[in-house]
Amino acid sequence: MARGSNTSCAGIGCAVLLLVAFVLPTVGYLLSLPLTLPDLMAAQTPPQQLHGFVPYLITYAIPVVVALGLAFFAGRRRPFVWWLVLARAAALLALVAPALWWTESRVGDQPLWNVRATAESTAAGLVALAFVAAVRWWDASRGRPLAARSARRPAPGEVWLAMVPLREDPGRQLRHYCVVLASHADHAEVAQITSQDKDGRSDHIRMPNDGWDKVSGRAHWVEFGRPPRQVDYRLFLKTRPQGRCPAPVWRRLSRQPG
Repeated sequence: MARGSNTSCAGIGCAVLLLVAFVLPTVGYLLSLPLTLPDLMAAQTPPQQLHGFVPYLITYAIPVVVALGLAFFAGRRRPFVWWLVLARAAALLALVAPALWWTESRVGDQPLWNVRATAESTAAGLVALAFVAAVRWWDASRGRPLAARSARRPAPGEVWLAMVPLREDPGRQLRHYCVVLASHADHAEVAQITSQDKDGRSDHIRMPNDGWDKVSGRAHWVEFGRPPRQVDYRLFLKTRPQGRCPAPVWRRLSRQPG
């Protein structure tokens, strides 16, 4: 046990060392390139400057590409949304700029270029690290997307736990088990399951516990003959289905119109 624990600690230590010694300053340098590169060229003997459209384009395009990559990496736990990646990349660049200006005001009088560049790269790298951590925390706090946790989407006939939207207010969701009726590109159509007694109602049918609820022993009812509810994949809360919908119930649900 001690050996396994020591190995895990060593692996974490190596990862932290790699992050601090290589990844963070490299990313920071690329993000701060429009500031550090002209500074380096001005420190040459004789001093040099950027000339022409292409050098300026490359110098300013590199931080944009890096910011896009970080935004994509930070949000990889949720389905890809191009405008969200663009917005997050713009937010990162907007955060890096004042950090660089503040750092330059502190170290701008240093005579050595490498001291100034190291300080500026470190500042940009720390902002990038905080940005990635904040985005990942934000995405996790809203519920980890199914695509990041499961190798497949919910399939018709399976029972899943999800945040199911209310019929009277689709903007609100409640935690419920549900039967998946159909799968689409970004969402599933489901029938909500409830433990409230719905006997005698035509819009619900009794659902046995066989195959999916082996713990509570309570009776359940599932919606029937009503329009399906649409649930985004990010609102599914488990890594795998609870089980299969009992065959007699699924036959009725799958044959209902619409």
